[in-house]
Amino acid sequence: MIAGPRSTALGAVIAGLLGPVGALASGCIIPDSGIIVDDEFLNPGGVRIVEPTPVTPRADEECDRLTPLGGCPPPVNTIPAGLIKPFTPLCVCPSGRDSGLGSFDIFVEDPDTDEDGDPKDDILGALFLDMPADATNPQSSLAYTALLPPDEPARRVRQSDVQTIERPDPHLKNWTLAGQPQVDLCNDNDGTPLQPGTHQLRVIVTDRPWYRPVLLDAEGAVLLDDEGESVLGDPVIGMPDLAAGASYDTATYVFQCFDGFDMVEGMQCNCED
Repeated sequence: MIAGPRSTALGAVIAGLLGPVGALASGCIIPDSGIIVDDEFLNPGGVRIVEPTPVTPRADEECDRLTPLGGCPPPVNTIPAGLIKPFTPLCVCPSGRDSGLGSFDIFVEDPDTDEDGDPKDDILGALFLDMPADATNPQSSLAYTALLPPDEPARRVRQSDVQTIERPDPHLKNWTLAGQPQVDLCNDNDGTPLQPGTHQLRVIVTDRPWYRPVLLDAEGAVLLDDEGESVLGDPVIGMPDLAAGASYDTATYVFQCFDGFDMVEGMQCNCED
């Protein structure tokens, strides 16, 4: 196409406008050396709750046919998320004590390691009872802190006890939930019994300390300490500190508390005297 006088003039105007910008762009080259990356908030590997995977007898037979391995080693002494199915019903008891569940573990893994190859992150966890879906403050649903203290990091499982197949050491850690003498979900939420009915138990784990909000003064300005640093409030249990690079994971359990004061005919509670 041959440009006429009008298009030529317009092109000259555009070139005149873009000329300084083009010169600026061509002269502004950012070097790729001398750049310092602050890795304080980097978190290459996320924390994960490890659960057993139910395997049917038919699947076991098929695995035996296809591989010489003895099977996929599952985490032991734990229960999968979903409906908790005890051998006997869980009850709210007149005596305030039920034989309840046996102790069980919550397992977590996090691949992050330090320069020596040891686990780098402390993993914290907490339990929450019947937390609403729209909860803005998870701490109001915090529960069973005697079973899982929210400031107690998970303990590393001995490497000799962890069988892995074609994967690096997962740095498995755990908490053991154990009551006195049993885990009594229906009668002992830190000393308080539950109401009969269906309940939801959620565990939240994170690989950073719990979030701490910045405190404000009466005028809404950030409070500063003597060194000019922001003053932080108490940890909000259940709220991962995403701004600090935290990862997190959750698992949800459901359990039924039957009324030991008015039992359904044919159902037997294991209430203790």
